[in-house]
Amino acid sequence: MSRISIFFLLLSLSFGSFAQPKISGVVKDKSTGAPLESVHITIGRQGEATNAQGEFSFTNLAKGSHTVNASLVGHKPQQQRVQLADKDVYIEFFLEEDDVFIDEVVVSATRTESRIGDIPGRVELITPERISMSSYQSVDELLALLPGVHTARSYGLFSFRATVSMRGVSAKEQARTLVLLNGVPVNKADGGSVNWNLISTGEVERIEVIKGPGSALYGGNAMGGIINVVTKKPTETIEGSVSAHYGTYNTKGVNAKFAGKLNNGFYWAANGLFRNSDGYITQSFADQQENPYIVNSTFEEKVLHFKTGYDGGEQFSAELDFTLFDDVRTTGEQVYQPLGNTREYDTYQIRSIFRGKVGKVNWNASTFFQREYYKRVSEWMRDDYTWYDVLSLRSDYGVLTSANYSVGRHTITGGVDVRLGQVDASDVYYTSTDQVDNRGKMDFYGIYLQDEISLFDNKVNVTAGLRYDYARFYDGEFVISSPSAETNFMDGYQFSGQDPVSWGAFSPRLSAQYKPNDTYRVYASYSRGFRPSVLDDLCRSGRVRGGFKVANPNLTPEYLDNFEVGGDYKPVNWIRVAASTFFSKGRDFLYYVSTGETIDMSFGPRPIMIRSNISEVDILGAEADFTATPVRYLTLFGGYAFASSKISGYTPIDPDDFDLTGKYLTDVPMHSFSAGAFFRHRIVNVGLTSRYTGKMYINDQNAYDDWVLSNQLPSKFTIDLKLSRELFNHVDISLNIQNILDQKVYESNLSVGPGRFITLEVKAKI
Repeated sequence: MSRISIFFLLLSLSFGSFAQPKISGVVKDKSTGAPLESVHITIGRQGEATNAQGEFSFTNLAKGSHTVNASLVGHKPQQQRVQLADKDVYIEFFLEEDDVFIDEVVVSATRTESRIGDIPGRVELITPERISMSSYQSVDELLALLPGVHTARSYGLFSFRATVSMRGVSAKEQARTLVLLNGVPVNKADGGSVNWNLISTGEVERIEVIKGPGSALYGGNAMGGIINVVTKKPTETIEGSVSAHYGTYNTKGVNAKFAGKLNNGFYWAANGLFRNSDGYITQSFADQQENPYIVNSTFEEKVLHFKTGYDGGEQFSAELDFTLFDDVRTTGEQVYQPLGNTREYDTYQIRSIFRGKVGKVNWNASTFFQREYYKRVSEWMRDDYTWYDVLSLRSDYGVLTSANYSVGRHTITGGVDVRLGQVDASDVYYTSTDQVDNRGKMDFYGIYLQDEISLFDNKVNVTAGLRYDYARFYDGEFVISSPSAETNFMDGYQFSGQDPVSWGAFSPRLSAQYKPNDTYRVYASYSRGFRPSVLDDLCRSGRVRGGFKVANPNLTPEYLDNFEVGGDYKPVNWIRVAASTFFSKGRDFLYYVSTGETIDMSFGPRPIMIRSNISEVDILGAEADFTATPVRYLTLFGGYAFASSKISGYTPIDPDDFDLTGKYLTDVPMHSFSAGAFFRHRIVNVGLTSRYTGKMYINDQNAYDDWVLSNQLPSKFTIDLKLSRELFNHVDISLNIQNILDQKVYESNLSVGPGRFITLEVKAKI
């Protein structure tokens, strides 16, 4: 598929080799005359952000009349109508400060270009301003400021895995939240996880977040919501930057980016990142006293990203990008191996995106291929020495298509998606004769249709959609070769040669909105989410956090019916308030439960768990947030979320098992809130944010845990600060202080987070 993508891309470049008239210009602040950076400029389906000098440029536009739109948080949106003939057109915008809620265009909510205010549902946009003013080290940390979004990254930069979940569906499950990069999925079929570390923070322009089930458009992984990370495109003939940062634990890094945009519509970009750290001890004080082999947890990562494309306007555009990621993370225990216990995630991704218009039909086709070579070195010394390596090859690839057609009051969207995934993994023991293998494949096929209806001069919007998904699991097995006493406890969980298993599901959606003016809107929606299990639960038995889990190849899909009402209100131009409440009913919910047995894995008895389709789950939740700009240079925001996630009906694996009815789901905070303030000034920009995450239950029985000495993880409250300033138009300097109060953040085994983390960054721009 990648060869085909390259062929079409080269073909498109040949058609765009002739210079055409362009529309360019500059955007300035009306009161000060200063250029405005990161202003969102759109012409039809094309969009870009202004550079540091407030400039923008569009090429390969058809001759005729065009509407140019400019919008920026904290300013009134503007538009100008221009006539493009044989000569270039240059225009100027002078934006006036105004309300804080700009009706931005997003794509992921409907798979068409739609303004947030016209979408009957809860859609959040993390704007360029919030990205530039917030203190963060990874992209997922930005999402934690949104109400109802929970980010689990207790080790900060040193985390080998981070998860982002929404609306009470358990923070252990990234697989229930679909993550897109420029509209292309990055969740892995093996575990549903996302390697957030390989998404470069310097490349992100904005993030679209759609809350609630999106399976009617995107299928299984969108059961809890959708996150679409949109990266930057070049705006200048030549542009670039080189930055260096240094921080706590001798953490250091270098990032270089160079890009360009030509008059014939062709653009390119290359970005490289290197960073590492001496790290710190993540284990609890008690573990340090008992284990003499504990050392610092460290990391070293390298990222190379290349992008090339052709922007021919709404008639045709194409983009091809390639990412190479090399990552080594030690996990804090070393006996004999050179680096001790380590995890490596060597990954490459290839994505191609094609868009165009034929007559009145807008179409989109994307292809993707992702391959991850995962290696884990595990060694420990208890009664004797144990050493084994996990070697896993994970592959994901597919094609996504969509087309939309507007006729009268209707915008009809439809398409076909194909996604394929597989895993081939082995645990190879070097201190015994064992080799433990697991492998399996999953195919996903989906077809969908959606109708967006605008009524009464766009005061009423109705969206109805339906999708059918078919999933197939095959070639699954879990086998042990040359077993010894080291692995004999897994013997009863082996399987191979099973017949393929398939599932099908319909995912409907119906929502309506009433928006009589710009002061308020109200909406109501119903949607169903669907998700088959991941390969890791279907075909792998092995160690997990807190115990041992066994494969269950007989799992069936889970479903979530979501009912939601909400609205927005702007009492004055400079403040916006939003609130939503929802009730979700889960059926055949996939959840780790205890088998009632324990196992001694050389360091004490731990529970044996299995993924199971528990009968029913009830999730009741509410969210509220506000944004205000009382004066031009100050933005205030905050949000609160409540989620009660209970097992309302449970079918035990064994009649003598513990009944989980009435118990709360693990890793779900019942209460959480965030607040922040952005202060913009010519001397220094200040971003101050805070987050509170309430207590969360540790195990399925909500029972007392001997390691944590409680049945819940403690609540946590952190405050972050970012100070930044631009010097001489070519140098940016910033100071990031995360967790100012140095609060200790714990995992379920009492391992501890990095505490206060300070980073100084200097960037030189051309």
